[in-house]
Amino acid sequence: MSEKGSKKEGKETNSGKDAKSEVAQTTKLVEELIFSDNTYVNMAIYAILEVPQELYFGKLSEKNINLLETVTLSIDIDEGGNIVRGEIKKPYFSPTKQRGVERRAIAYSLVKTSDDINVKYVPYYKYFNLSIDVTNTYQTGVPNPRDILTYLWGATWTTPTAYLRGRIHYGGGVAIQSLLERKQRNRVEYNIYNMLKIEGEESTKKTTEDREGMTGGEGKEFEVAQMIWTKEYVEPYTLIPIVRVGTLLGISNMEPHAMAYAFLQGLNIAGAGTPKGMNILEDPWLKLNNKCKEKVLVVDVGTHLLDEPVVIPPAIPSPSDAINEFKKKALTSQNIISESDPDKVFDEVKSGKHVCIRLIGDTAYKFLKVLSDKFVNEYLMKIDNLDIPRVKLYNKIIMSSQSI
Repeated sequence: MSEKGSKKEGKETNSGKDAKSEVAQTTKLVEELIFSDNTYVNMAIYAILEVPQELYFGKLSEKNINLLETVTLSIDIDEGGNIVRGEIKKPYFSPTKQRGVERRAIAYSLVKTSDDINVKYVPYYKYFNLSIDVTNTYQTGVPNPRDILTYLWGATWTTPTAYLRGRIHYGGGVAIQSLLERKQRNRVEYNIYNMLKIEGEESTKKTTEDREGMTGGEGKEFEVAQMIWTKEYVEPYTLIPIVRVGTLLGISNMEPHAMAYAFLQGLNIAGAGTPKGMNILEDPWLKLNNKCKEKVLVVDVGTHLLDEPVVIPPAIPSPSDAINEFKKKALTSQNIISESDPDKVFDEVKSGKHVCIRLIGDTAYKFLKVLSDKFVNEYLMKIDNLDIPRVKLYNKIIMSSQSI
């Protein structure tokens, strides 16, 4: 090999070593910031969601058709007493879509910031200069320690190439009923719409003779041609079981609070396009005798989560059967408590009395609601002056590096 080639190879080798070293340093520092809080818990949310109006989960489009994302299940079907193997198609609120919805719930939230003159409210993603629709991507360096979206939902780096795994995990999403309908819609073809727009800007009104082949008769003004297309929707009252699992959540860094906020706020913006929104189903599932409705919701909090999650088999076609299955699994735990105050719940876990405790129904909802409200008031509204372990450690590292 020539001397010139050897020098070039040496430069590339040194460059590669420098990049690997930078990756290692960035990874080490980010890991230190992730584990800056020694008050860890694991938390799981199990719920049955209700679609209150028609809803669309985008998948892809064929010619003049917007298709709903679905899954096809192979199940036993009773045909006049004969059990045969068949298929059923169900709407699917995929875990990746669930994650995207909750990321945007955080990204679009307002944070309170101020300068020497004014108090301002700005979107979270603008405050931290983040992307909205995908995992945050950084060119280089360590993310802002106040950016809980990056530290809890993950990020990637381009220079050097590295990534940070998210610690909120998503599951479920297969609807109970097979309620999907294809509905007709009208819209103007783009080429005609564009033509009308140009002509309108020129303030011209032409007769049939000037618009040959585009009107029904001489002297009539041009009428907008409509193009028929169809769109698949999830029908109202479709029930969708979902799962959220958060691992190694730092309580003092307010990570359980962020998880609760993203879940509750994400319900408002679930769905592609318009309309949007889902509810946590309310049903007399716990007190069937006196018809008292409660949220069909379970929250587990502990150092270790329970072995059997509250997950419903996707082949169940009946809402009542699904709710009964949810109830049966929810009540298997012996450590169900009626306390909804997060501080007391976390103290119960940290005391070591129980490996995992369970909250169900409205108690679970109140627990999540208090966490969510606290995240707004003590995190988003105090973003400039957060006094949490991650920020303290970051400032300590920066100060020590500057003193060298």
